[in-house]
Amino acid sequence: MNHLSLIVIEWIKSQLGSQAEIMESLRLQGSTSSDLYSLQIEEKSRKYKLVLRLLTNREWLQTEPDLAIHEAAALNMAKQSGLPVPEVIAWDAHGAKCGVPAVMMTAVSGEVNLQPLDFDHWLKQMAAVLHPLHALDAEDFGWQYFSYNDVKTLQVPTWSEKPGLWQRAIEIVNQPPPPTQSCFIHRDYHPMNTLWQGETLSGVVDWVNACRGPAPFDLAWNRLNLMSMYGVEAAERLRHHAISLCGKESWHPYWDLMALIEMLPGPPEVYKPWPVFGLRDLSASLLIQRADDYLISLLENF
Repeated sequence: MNHLSLIVIEWIKSQLGSQAEIMESLRLQGSTSSDLYSLQIEEKSRKYKLVLRLLTNREWLQTEPDLAIHEAAALNMAKQSGLPVPEVIAWDAHGAKCGVPAVMMTAVSGEVNLQPLDFDHWLKQMAAVLHPLHALDAEDFGWQYFSYNDVKTLQVPTWSEKPGLWQRAIEIVNQPPPPTQSCFIHRDYHPMNTLWQGETLSGVVDWVNACRGPAPFDLAWNRLNLMSMYGVEAAERLRHHAISLCGKESWHPYWDLMALIEMLPGPPEVYKPWPVFGLRDLSASLLIQRADDYLISLLENF
């Protein structure tokens, strides 16, 4: 088995039953915070694929030791949306069997597509995900949204040419948030976590950060990523689609700023999987310029 330890292989077999055989395991590209594997399974005359996540990031586990339980619960919740998402098969909560926490799930058909033929249709399909997702109230879901940065300790970035505007942004996010719908959110919704069959969205994956939180944050996080990957105009086009499909309450500039400050202290860097999937013209200097331009556009709404 390619890169899988014997104890992990034995755990997989114990969860699938004596008739199941692992024919192939391949490390998947694009994951930076855990190890993802595609598993080809043969059981009697049936062949199918599964995905295995091994949570190997010790720093992340120290902060959130229940990640495997979290993702399993998130997948069960996300399934209720009717969206094409993986289904959880089994999990090793704290690594008692696998050596590290693990989650095994069904494989969703499709591939990452960062170079769509019809960019606007691609954006519109990503926007359409928000409505069924945020229809889940998830009042009893055990994980709540929190910012990865403490807004009270933020400092103006030295790499920006717009320090005064960053100071204004920091002041805004230190104010109470606007009245906002709380619901089930993906929390890490961006193009790398969508799968496509041709030009059709076929899956939404990577639910390990899902939580109950402010509905507009999913749009804000996707806009932040689109801004870095393609520029401010792409982020704006996604906003227009989301408002058209999901209503004006799907967006608020406060949550755009809350997403933007998570790149601090920075400076922004090219996310390693982006060039792997075709975005090869990005640079740190371009991302800095785009971040400043995006900040200017956001502050026009205050």
